Amino acid sequence: MFRNFTQVVDDARKLQTKDLIVVCPEDKAILIATNDAFQMGLIRPVLVGNKKKILNLLMELGIRKEGYEIYNAVEKKDAALLGVKLVSAHDNAILVKGMLQSSLLLKEVTDKEHGLTTNKLLSHLVVIDIPTYHKLLFVTDSVINVLPSEEEKIEIINNTFSFVKSLGIFKPKVALISSLEVIDAHIPSTVEAANIVDKLREQDDYYIGGPFSIDVAISHESAETKGVSHVVAGDADVLIFPNIESGNTFYKSTTFLANAIPAGLVLGASNPIVMTSRSDSYKSKLYSIALAVVSTEIE
Repeated sequence: MFRNFTQVVDDARKLQTKDLIVVCPEDKAILIATNDAFQMGLIRPVLVGNKKKILNLLMELGIRKEGYEIYNAVEKKDAALLGVKLVSAHDNAILVKGMLQSSLLLKEVTDKEHGLTTNKLLSHLVVIDIPTYHKLLFVTDSVINVLPSEEEKIEIINNTFSFVKSLGIFKPKVALISSLEVIDAHIPSTVEAANIVDKLREQDDYYIGGPFSIDVAISHESAETKGVSHVVAGDADVLIFPNIESGNTFYKSTTFLANAIPAGLVLGASNPIVMTSRSDSYKSKLYSIALAVVSTEIE
């Protein structure tokens, strides 16, 4: 069971090297993270984008191009298409979003002719290492599913459970987040959370509870003060947010206000997809790559 990203990187070093296809890598943080992963033996770097800009950045950063495979695609849409095609041709490859919008890359990912779709719903997962929390926290969905239905949230939970289990957490604690820890007909997410908990009551793979306000989900003291006695309360592994705004706001707030380090992945595709914010740090991108390497090996 991984408690922090250092342990994830250490484990990834022991595994088989993966092909890493980075789409639009014209960014210093992405190239430094990719090169560090390359030097650690985690990946073989394949860069798809504006070759002239890529080579100039590599030179500026003092990174030797030996060992790099570089494909020229000046337009971002062309780079997205080529990157996805390269990944779809290799079972052992990882796709990385660089300096382009998520929607542009996902358009090619979901193309049935050359994409990476399966029979699963695509969902985004942010793994956050927060200095004040006692373990890694898994947050979904903050990028792809705007306002998931109850059934879609169950699919998101299933995606997340499979990934979390692959990291050695065999009975994770899943919290359905709302603004209250009681059911209120005027707040749809509380009703929806209660319905989902009821539907999943008989499963034995993970603990699930909700609705929970965020403080109840991650603070034993808050849960005790509010009289919430539940195995998930105060010790959540997974936070399921009601919509994209709340999930995205939580993860970016912890990143920029609480010195947290996030790592972002897309789940449900045939190959791992690293998808971080363009504003995320080099460490965030490196740890995302390491997580993808670990998940590929275990799956």
